[in-house]
Formats: sequence, structure tokens, C-alpha cells
Amino acid sequence: MTAAFTLAEFRAIVDACFDGAEAAALEESVLDKEFADLGYDSLTVYEIVVRIQDDFPVTVPDEKLDELKTPAALIAYVSDQLAVA
Repeated sequence: MTAAFTLAEFRAIVDACFDGAEAAALEESVLDKEFADLGYDSLTVYEIVVRIQDDFPVTVPDEKLDELKTPAALIAYVSDQLAVA
């Protein structure tokens, strides 16, 4: 069982959702930018989260998702959930 959710795992999820078209742009330097600034609308973020929930034993409630505005915040939240799972 994975005890952390990393940038590499996040990229793999984005690759799976978008056939590799988006993940290449996900570098450490952009992780603190809001999803909207990276060109991700709310439906795109929701699709990524659904895929994370399918692949990892975590749940991201809708009200929590509204607070997770950056890839870094989402990665940290999922990693924290895995640590307590």
C-alpha cells in the first residue's frame, strides 16, 4: 500500500485522464498555481479526482474539493488520506 501520493502518481493520473496531453506541463514549479490558471476547469479537476478515488483508497468530499485549488494542495490531501488509511 502506498503511504504517499507523489507528483509522479499525480502525473500518471492526469496522463490516464487525458492521454498524456496535459501531464508533461506538470512540473514542481507550477504545483502551487491554481487549477484554473493551469487551464483546468472544475469538470477536469473532478475527473482527475474521480480517477484518484478509483485508483487509491481515498475519498475527496465535494466540499473539500472546493478548497483544493492547486495540484500541490490536492497531492498533499491525498497523501495525508493515504497516511491515515
